[in-house]
Amino acid sequence: MIIASVLANNYPFWWAAQIVAIVILVVLFLRWHPGFLGGKTIGETLGAVLDARREQIDEQLRAAERSRQEAERLRKQTQEDVDNAGKEADRIVSGAERTSEAIRNEIVQRADEEAARVSSQASAEIEQEKSRAILALQRRAADIVVDAASQVISGNLDHSTDRDLIDRSLREMRENQ
Repeated sequence: MIIASVLANNYPFWWAAQIVAIVILVVLFLRWHPGFLGGKTIGETLGAVLDARREQIDEQLRAAERSRQEAERLRKQTQEDVDNAGKEADRIVSGAERTSEAIRNEIVQRADEEAARVSSQASAEIEQEKSRAILALQRRAADIVVDAASQVISGNLDHSTDRDLIDRSLREMRENQ
């Protein structure tokens, strides 16, 4: 009774006491009522809900782990692909360098062969011109000698005249060169 008189005189406490009493009655009703919650108690029902939630969270964690493993596998595969692409690029560059070196060597070889051919041809032409010049000089010298001999034969010359004739023939030969 003392509690009732204290609560009656204190209006806020009275309402709080009423709410607490109602909550206690509802909890007791739900806890032991056999038809409510499919014949299970609140503890069993809450346990089942928590177990289901725990199972759902565990499944999400397993899915996250599978996703992480798949991401790691894909990262490794991508890295391998990048490495393979780098190796392939190096192989292509190396092949291009070898090809360009072979082409450069072939061009140098052709240029050397062409230079040797041109040099050989120029040497042959120079040799021909030299032979022609020598032949022309020999013919001219022969003509001068023939002219000098015909002059000697045509007249009686003395030793000083012979000497003058030879000197003059040599001078003419030098002038014609």
